[in-house]
Amino acid sequence: MTITDNEPTTPPADTVGGAGLRRQPIDDVGAYLDTLPDHASIGLRALGELLVGVTQRAPRAETADRFTARCLGVEQLVDEERELDPVSRLTTAVALAEWITSYANVIEVGPGEYGLPPAWTQTEIGGRTYRHPQCLRVHFPAGTVLADTGCVIAIDARRAAMGSPQLSAYVTPDHQDGARLALDRLIDRANDLNPYRGRALRATSAGGLHLSVIDLPATLTRDTVIINDEVWREIDLGLTAVRDRHDLLNTHGLGARRGVLLCGPPGTGKSAVSAVIAAEVVGAFTVIYVEAKAGEHLLTAVVEEAQRLGGPVLLVLEDVDLWCRSRHSGYGGGLSELLAAMDIAADARILTLASTNDAATLDEAAIRTGRFDAIVAIGYPTRTDAARILTALITGLPGGDTVDTGAVAAAVPEQTSGSDLREIVRRAVLSADDTGQLDTAALLAEVGSGRYRATIPNGMYL
Repeated sequence: MTITDNEPTTPPADTVGGAGLRRQPIDDVGAYLDTLPDHASIGLRALGELLVGVTQRAPRAETADRFTARCLGVEQLVDEERELDPVSRLTTAVALAEWITSYANVIEVGPGEYGLPPAWTQTEIGGRTYRHPQCLRVHFPAGTVLADTGCVIAIDARRAAMGSPQLSAYVTPDHQDGARLALDRLIDRANDLNPYRGRALRATSAGGLHLSVIDLPATLTRDTVIINDEVWREIDLGLTAVRDRHDLLNTHGLGARRGVLLCGPPGTGKSAVSAVIAAEVVGAFTVIYVEAKAGEHLLTAVVEEAQRLGGPVLLVLEDVDLWCRSRHSGYGGGLSELLAAMDIAADARILTLASTNDAATLDEAAIRTGRFDAIVAIGYPTRTDAARILTALITGLPGGDTVDTGAVAAAVPEQTSGSDLREIVRRAVLSADDTGQLDTAALLAEVGSGRYRATIPNGMYL
């Protein structure tokens, strides 16, 4: 007989039913469980924990849904949802942060979607830092957000490839209207706290409307931007409409909203005029510069956001002809977007200040009264105005008080723009000797050279 390694060499100490199976004591419970199949091991471990009344496993994190059900005391819930755009992602979160702080002693903060831990972030706007929730749920007991019932508000303001950032309110089935009321109150508070109000902003298209705070030039004023007084008068009419007379106009159905279109060749001061007005009104107004791509695709969203801001708003659309041409040109571009945006909310406190190098390229429907109430030409300066522009440019420069600006203005050719005059002065300053002194001869030399006006040379280069 051959003895194999797994056969006993001595008779069994004990058998069961004559089958030859040995009974062996379990000295190490852990080692024994490890020898069992996974499903049997898990079941026996759980049974042992139940019998002993103690578990060594870490408690599983509470899910967002279980948190909500526990706080409201019922399994069946109803909810109201609102999608958040790139602007309301911030403003709503700021308002929710205020509520969380105000009711800190009675609320409970729970996990966000998929059981993610509560997450906060911070955003800096105009030198001020706002700390606000990004992903969480918070239980507001009865008597806080809603008088007669508790409410759980959830926010997920993260950018995601799938789905939009959302705001939700959960209540018990017998208080369904409360969910909508809670969100309405939060959104109203977000509008009140809107950190963009009264600032100078740039509207861009970045996965939706995006607003960023910008700085305005501080050196441009009505004294330094020399143009026809008619331009200022028309703009002032618009400012009066949306700032001072909006109630009177709207009461009589006349509408407070105004639009002014500035037309003129490049370099004649259209952008400078917009900058002067923006600097004058920012604070009392919210100023929004709309980039071309945002104008072409999101101008309606910009106007809607301007309405939510609630105060007077100055919309600046520079070089509108770049994205909104006549339908007869074969390229409609953002024409339909402009028409839709300019037709909503005639009673809104919005002054639109647009500019173009060539009004003839714009569709007639876009520039009719009611959309743009005034079309103002800004042409090349006269000799007198050119001398005034030169005086404004050289004031404070070394030797500036000795320059005969009338003589320099008389020497420049016709159709010399304000930006051309600025370049003449710049070149004279850069070409001056170590003393940096300006004089009439230096300015006349720059005029005579013609180098201040960039000209494309004739010919082809290989």
